[in-house]
Amino acid sequence: MCRCSFCLTVFVALALVCAAAMAQEKPEEELEPCDIGVSEIVVTASLTEKKKFEEPRCIEVIPAKKLQERAPKSTPDALDEAVGVHVQKTNAGAGAPFIRGLVGPENLILIDGVRYNNSTFRTGPNQYLGLIDPWSIKRLEVLHGPGSVLYGSDAMGGVINILTLDPMVGAERPWRLSGRLMGASAVAGGGGTLQGDYERGDYAGYLGLSHNVFSEVRAAGGEVQPLSDFTRSSIRFKDQYRLADDLVVKGALFSTMIRDAGRVDRINRGRGRFYDNDDIMAYVRIERKPAAGWLRVARLNVSLHYMRELDRAFRCRTGSGGAVLDLQACLDQDEDNLTRRDEAEDSVLTPGFVASAEARFWDNRLVAILGAEGYFDFVSSEARRAMPEGWSMEKRDRGNFSDGSTYRSVGTFVRAELDAWRADDSVVAVSGGARMTTFNAFAEDVPGVGDVTYAHAGFVGSAGINFRQGSLLNLYADFSQGFRAPNLQETTAMGDTGATFEIPNGDLEPVKSNTFEVGYKLNTGFVHIYQSGFVTRMPNAIERETVPAEEWEGLGVQAADVGSQRVVRRFNSAEATYRGTELQVWTEPFHNLSARSNFAWLEGEVENSAGETQPARRVPPFSGLAALRYESERLRFYVETYVKWASRQHQLNEGDLADLRICEDPANPGQLLADCEGTAGWATYNARAGFRPLEQLGFNLSVENLTDVRYKYHGSGILAPGLNVILEVSGSY
Repeated sequence: MCRCSFCLTVFVALALVCAAAMAQEKPEEELEPCDIGVSEIVVTASLTEKKKFEEPRCIEVIPAKKLQERAPKSTPDALDEAVGVHVQKTNAGAGAPFIRGLVGPENLILIDGVRYNNSTFRTGPNQYLGLIDPWSIKRLEVLHGPGSVLYGSDAMGGVINILTLDPMVGAERPWRLSGRLMGASAVAGGGGTLQGDYERGDYAGYLGLSHNVFSEVRAAGGEVQPLSDFTRSSIRFKDQYRLADDLVVKGALFSTMIRDAGRVDRINRGRGRFYDNDDIMAYVRIERKPAAGWLRVARLNVSLHYMRELDRAFRCRTGSGGAVLDLQACLDQDEDNLTRRDEAEDSVLTPGFVASAEARFWDNRLVAILGAEGYFDFVSSEARRAMPEGWSMEKRDRGNFSDGSTYRSVGTFVRAELDAWRADDSVVAVSGGARMTTFNAFAEDVPGVGDVTYAHAGFVGSAGINFRQGSLLNLYADFSQGFRAPNLQETTAMGDTGATFEIPNGDLEPVKSNTFEVGYKLNTGFVHIYQSGFVTRMPNAIERETVPAEEWEGLGVQAADVGSQRVVRRFNSAEATYRGTELQVWTEPFHNLSARSNFAWLEGEVENSAGETQPARRVPPFSGLAALRYESERLRFYVETYVKWASRQHQLNEGDLADLRICEDPANPGQLLADCEGTAGWATYNARAGFRPLEQLGFNLSVENLTDVRYKYHGSGILAPGLNVILEVSGSY
């Protein structure tokens, strides 16, 4: 099936290219403007407003219209159709995007340009992107490849910039009320959002509320995924006040609460857990845009981010082979079947600032960006445990982290772009940038290590060249370095982190990556083709070594804590290489018909300290999408059908072979397959339609997985939904 789907994608892509010749017969005045890829403005790749077509990097944009049509259940779901972004889900309330093979704190999340990552983000797949309310988003920009020059640590695989809704400005009335309701059959739930906008004189602002209740996910054939129900509630506030024609002050607050997000990927080994998360992000931004002169933009952003996580784990009775004795009793958390309960509560408070300025010289031929930033993490952590004798929670000596741990990053950066040669519509531009960042961490009395205090300095650079022929062609080559300092989770945390039991290593060094990328962007007026190819090398990547029992027992770790898990420690000794290509092809409407197609191919390999080479861990498979769309602006109606597919992933790392999410034996739940063949390929056929009978009222209907295929994304701990009908109604007054 996947081979056929890939052939269909290639066929659509070739058909679009062939259609370019036909488009030449269409009079130029009849061509509709290309808003995606030519005139669309992006900000993430260069920290300045620029047409997406002119950017010499691969950058994906998901605008407000597409977000509303797709009606994503969560922010990770909003990335589901983005080229080269693989969204892994360990549980229904989570969603971890892989970008160019990297995941977790190897990718940087921004909210309106403000850093969202903190020093306790779990390495590997995590749930933090799911804490951002999808109804607060105006657009998503995904930069593929390193962004460390502009954004610092973690921006190695890519940067996800979540640009939130702006207050209503220039409306006929001073206030407006808008709302949306959404329901999905595969989760037997949904939710709604309500937002009120107000404008008076130079002031504009809004207040919005969202609430979602999702039942257990139903996979193909109606198979219920246990403990996959959860609730999410959010509040958003944003305002702005224009002090002068060139001076604006903006403020924002976004808060989300997720409750009872269950995780059961190891339930067949008698282990389950629930996550409760609270997240608050607030910032104040002062922005000046002078009408004349070399200084074009100056910004100062002061932010405060608070994140709290309560991990409620439980363990059930198991047999001699490690398999759970009574699965249903375990899922029901029957106290007669439980052997213990654990709670770990961590919170991080992060004040921060970013100051930047954009200057232009020489008739806009030279653009320079410079800035400075600082973020400061203050960590609180504690743990509690209850045993069958009374089930009363008792505080433990230490949480996941040392209570009172701190982490600081301060950096400065500069980037410049010069049009070195111009002739008519042709331009040759060169660019380059550099950043210096210092990192300091402190954690008291880390088991087996003592007080951990480390300081690192990171220097990264970038350089690129591109040739543009009007809005027809952009050829580019780019070299960018990524950088990631070791965080507190990697250097000081001890305990169950998912598939392994980790002990700390305070001597970890920063990881740096070097990425070479070449690509082209071709716009014929009817067909648009964007493709990039890249190679990323990480000479000091982090790998895990198995820690012998006598060593971890010496740290006070008990066998009951470890169970059947492998005890590991992280250290810098591996060399990783990733290479791949990403392709997007789409057309302008022709008789109201348009088409789009994309695919991404990636391979990764790691050479360990012993000189042994194997596939990198959790590498996403070859995957793609092809779609055909009819849209009539006169009738305010559209309908789209599309196929998504992924090939089989059988290139597995030794860590994948030990991961129940990938290699669990279906005939013997809780046990690993002796000869694991990885994740099966799949294809889904889907359709969506929308109708707006009035300017103030709209309907969107999606039918996903029409053939009710049983599948899951590689590395996920939960099956994807089966046949799923999603209805969203939006209105405003």
